[in-house]
Amino acid sequence: MRWKNVLIIMCLISFFSSLAAQGEPKFVSDKELAVILANFEQYAEESMSDWETPGMAVTIVQGDDIVYSKAFGVKTYKGNDPVTTDTIFQIGSTSKAFTAALVAMLADEGKIRWKDPVIEHLPDFEMYDPWVSREFMLEDLMAQRSGMPPHALDALVLFGFDREHVRHALRYAKPTSSFRSEFAYQNNLFLIAAQLIEKHTGKSWEENIKERIFEPLSMSASTMDMKSFQEAKDVTSLHHRLGDKIVTLSKDWPYLHWTYVYG
Repeated sequence: MRWKNVLIIMCLISFFSSLAAQGEPKFVSDKELAVILANFEQYAEESMSDWETPGMAVTIVQGDDIVYSKAFGVKTYKGNDPVTTDTIFQIGSTSKAFTAALVAMLADEGKIRWKDPVIEHLPDFEMYDPWVSREFMLEDLMAQRSGMPPHALDALVLFGFDREHVRHALRYAKPTSSFRSEFAYQNNLFLIAAQLIEKHTGKSWEENIKERIFEPLSMSASTMDMKSFQEAKDVTSLHHRLGDKIVTLSKDWPYLHWTYVYG
């Protein structure tokens, strides 16, 4: 995404040293971890300054334990309401990792294989080139090497088109490079991944995120709908960079729905 809300870092970081001969991870010592955390806090504060980020909340996880949790800055640019460790952020495309995790769960369950052609699972899937349509594998959905120009079809949502329209429009997106030859960031193909998840689970993408990720991790304050975000009390403002200025957006910013269509 080109536009920015609050540049937020929600870090879930596991610190591992090199793998032992048996392949088991070796955790750092308490002393080593203390040094890492001390350096990390300085890094976090410098990053906030460098990126002119109003605020952020950071959690560091080692194994199953939370070893660091701290809030920095404020919820609104030039405001004075501090971020807390419970503050809700609109995290935008960070959720692509959730979608990839759900697809990986399907692979672990034997319902799909990463190298399956997409059309074996979604026969209506179609790209501009018929050969690419046939060869496009599930792993290609998240590899960002489709051949389409960066951010292809993104503007459709701004004109009111829904997920199904964007999926259908893939067949009209003319490539600017050959398949798998260049990196070009896309949002649209994650809608195909979401459709794959929905087909194999019989539940919506949002329901899968809630039941298979949020609930097992006790992320009770995290939601997938715009209304919940807008009504939350402990929540950050939305921000956008306009030239060299940071602009605070209203909660009812008319293009906020864009994020929720693409997830």
